[in-house]
Amino acid sequence: MSIEIEDELERLYYEGLSEQTETNIVNKNSLPKVVERYVKSATDVSKYNEVPATISFFVLLGQLCKDMVAIPSGRRIDDTRIQFLWMQTSGTGKTTLYDFFGPVANLSFKMINEKHGTEFDIFDVKDTTDAALIGSFKEEDVMVEDEDGRTSRERVLVPIKGALEGDGLAAYDEFEYSGVFKQSQHKENVIMYMNTFMNSLHGENWKISKRLKDGEILECLCRRSLFGTTYIPKQLTNIIAEKGVMQRCLIYIAEIPQEVQDELREAILLEVGTIKERNMPINNFASNFLIIYDTLHEHFVANGENALETIRFGSAFNDALLNESYKMRNFVSDSRTEVFEIAGNFITRMNAMMVRLSVLCCIAEAPSITDTSKRFIVTERHVRQASSMIRQCYKSLVSWLDTALKVKAQSLADKKEINSFIEVYDSLSANDEWVNKTVLMEAVRKKTKKGQATIYRWYNDILENTFDEKKIGRKTYLRKK
Repeated sequence: MSIEIEDELERLYYEGLSEQTETNIVNKNSLPKVVERYVKSATDVSKYNEVPATISFFVLLGQLCKDMVAIPSGRRIDDTRIQFLWMQTSGTGKTTLYDFFGPVANLSFKMINEKHGTEFDIFDVKDTTDAALIGSFKEEDVMVEDEDGRTSRERVLVPIKGALEGDGLAAYDEFEYSGVFKQSQHKENVIMYMNTFMNSLHGENWKISKRLKDGEILECLCRRSLFGTTYIPKQLTNIIAEKGVMQRCLIYIAEIPQEVQDELREAILLEVGTIKERNMPINNFASNFLIIYDTLHEHFVANGENALETIRFGSAFNDALLNESYKMRNFVSDSRTEVFEIAGNFITRMNAMMVRLSVLCCIAEAPSITDTSKRFIVTERHVRQASSMIRQCYKSLVSWLDTALKVKAQSLADKKEINSFIEVYDSLSANDEWVNKTVLMEAVRKKTKKGQATIYRWYNDILENTFDEKKIGRKTYLRKK
């Protein structure tokens, strides 16, 4: 099917769903203007990172909205938080983007806290031990008064809150040290903690608890949103397949081509000696988040502070959601079996993320709608806006898996062929005697039907530690170590 025909069918499909009378609304997938302005400003400093910049906006907005919006789904209820993990080539703008996003979030929290009495903050994760994350107990002397008014000093256990406790962001600028990719004795429970606080806040399963050796139960109430960045770890395919925490996140994976890396370095060099305004965009976007929060809060109060009544869903919302989910599944359906099996595990979670993003797109544009009766209604247009972000993340995952699993399959094939060296050697040397290297290489080439260059590459890259070499005259001989 050509792109033109597919686009036309897509247009007709949404015209059939749409309740709008203006046809220009049907075809409009652009994000709310406030989001587009934010992304443009963010990518001025972190070039080519439009997708992570966009998601960062909704990570912050989802955190701000979580106490005023509940998303019903039959008997289940979800919150609005977006948990985001960005894996990308080192030196391509991850930290630079956080240097923009972090101050915007920090100032937004400060302004909203001062006006509404909330307690949002940012936990920049550096120490990932259990005690640092979820807290601990310490003994303190306290004065206790008995029934007769006499006081005495007693030794009691006092809980010390961990940094995950509370509301706001858990920001991992170096997620590779989180304990998810490589566990250690002091980070053994970090995956469980993350899996727990990423559960829906509408229930009890999001509360982190741990029984200590002395029997005390430590509880950590983490209601934060995750924003994590890291380079792409070597064992990512295994981690994605085996660690459930990865499937609970919206993940974006990008290997940046060398020519783009060169361009980024040149751009940095060309800016040396210039001065750009740093605080103005941060102040502007923090003010925008305050306006969105104020608008939502006013609507929340007007609806009796019932989080389930804050958002309404248009009649075409569910059909649009099914259509976008089908397209996402269809994208991977023709992939190799091993890619489909891993990527398919993410579809259910990404569908949930698409619902949250649809709701957040609706909330983001609310202040710009003058007719208050038309605010906070999630339509098929919001679904398409959300889907445009989800598809970018999903495609990055599928593309990465496709490439990585091919490499892994080739590596396994190479490993299989290595056995040919051992088998040929054993056939030529009954008692682990020295064997002429040229003779062995030629015998392996005939056995594997590979070219001479491939045989020598295998030997040089992998097998040089398998054999001892020695010169006898002008010829080289090998013996198995």
